[in-house]
Amino acid sequence: MSDIRALISTDATLCQRYTVHGVVPAQVALPQSSADVSAVLLYAAQQGWRVVAWGGGTHQLIGAPPTGVDLVVVTTALNGVLQHEPNDLTISVEAGMTMGALRTYLAQHGQMLPVDPALPDQTTIGGMIATAADSPRRANYGILRDMMIGIGVVEVNGQPSRAGGMVVKNVSGFDMMKLYHGSFGTLAVIVSANFKLIPIPPVTATVIATFAQAEQAMAYVTDVMESQLTPVTCELLDATLLQQIGVTGAWGVALACEGPHAAVDRHVTDLAQRTPIHGGASTVFHNETHTQCWQIIADASAVANLNDGELVIRWATLPAFVGEVVDRIADLGQSLGGNPQIHARASIGVGYVRLTGLDAHAQNQWCTALPEAVWVATQASDLASYWQAPVGGGEVMVRIRDEFDPHRRFNPGRFVV
Repeated sequence: MSDIRALISTDATLCQRYTVHGVVPAQVALPQSSADVSAVLLYAAQQGWRVVAWGGGTHQLIGAPPTGVDLVVVTTALNGVLQHEPNDLTISVEAGMTMGALRTYLAQHGQMLPVDPALPDQTTIGGMIATAADSPRRANYGILRDMMIGIGVVEVNGQPSRAGGMVVKNVSGFDMMKLYHGSFGTLAVIVSANFKLIPIPPVTATVIATFAQAEQAMAYVTDVMESQLTPVTCELLDATLLQQIGVTGAWGVALACEGPHAAVDRHVTDLAQRTPIHGGASTVFHNETHTQCWQIIADASAVANLNDGELVIRWATLPAFVGEVVDRIADLGQSLGGNPQIHARASIGVGYVRLTGLDAHAQNQWCTALPEAVWVATQASDLASYWQAPVGGGEVMVRIRDEFDPHRRFNPGRFVV
């Protein structure tokens, strides 16, 4: 037991560093291995402690403040590659590894995991899985869940558990690993994950099509999606984001193209030629400007460091209704304030709006006025709602949560369940 206590600190400065949505934990655990995580969680279960898992801390402001935190379990020391099969295009990594570190490692082998999260040098693999973090490349490759082939977790009683493996086509048993994706730390502490990979494309380029009206931009999106073109991203951007990437316009559509040289050239040419049909103009980025552009767009959804009065709302709708939701958000900005900054995965139906300078009352008004909201990230601790449960899914989520954590000691009070 003394060994376990050595992993747990009550140092006030350390505890303050891992404040969870305004709540300072009583203790912080710094496990060095998955076995340490198991030992710590077993001890925490025996003590009846309320536990919050912490990776890079980049998503801790999503959801409601916790009802209490007895222990934060920090996973950043679990940051190694467990197994890599370059010929099979599969990899197993510890959950505390950052996406930036994984990207650097895979680049040495000419491979990649096609996910571009906000703040990649801070965001951990476990945190991305737990929060269902998406990225611009979702338009073509899907989300992290679609690339995951195995997972390792530690349950609330300290019991290690695994699902899936290192084989891409594995159909045996229940697909349990998908449960942890988007569970926001309520089912288990994620300690490792396995993924299928793809080769790094030989050529990349970006077309930014700019328009005076959002309707023109959405008409362009529809045109592209109904064509035989296959850009790997399709982002609707407002003027603020366009300015950040060095392009002038009221609305823009950012499309990344990847693949052989001839295919990328064809995409760039065809995408640019379609732009004036809808009343727009186009700009093309290559090499470093291409990379910088997409990191700016990815970082637009970051919620790691929000100021007072600032909030980010993630919303979701059918792709056909993206333009309607964007128009409504712009109108709400006129009536409710907040200077909304908008961007959306236009071909998917998922978007983000960043608002500033709002008191708790105004933040509540925004959440009420936007029924498409999925979650809210904010420093405010007294909003009426921070989540929107999936239609018909709330009861099932509660039942699953109670099976895994009947006393609700993991991330208590924070998630929709």
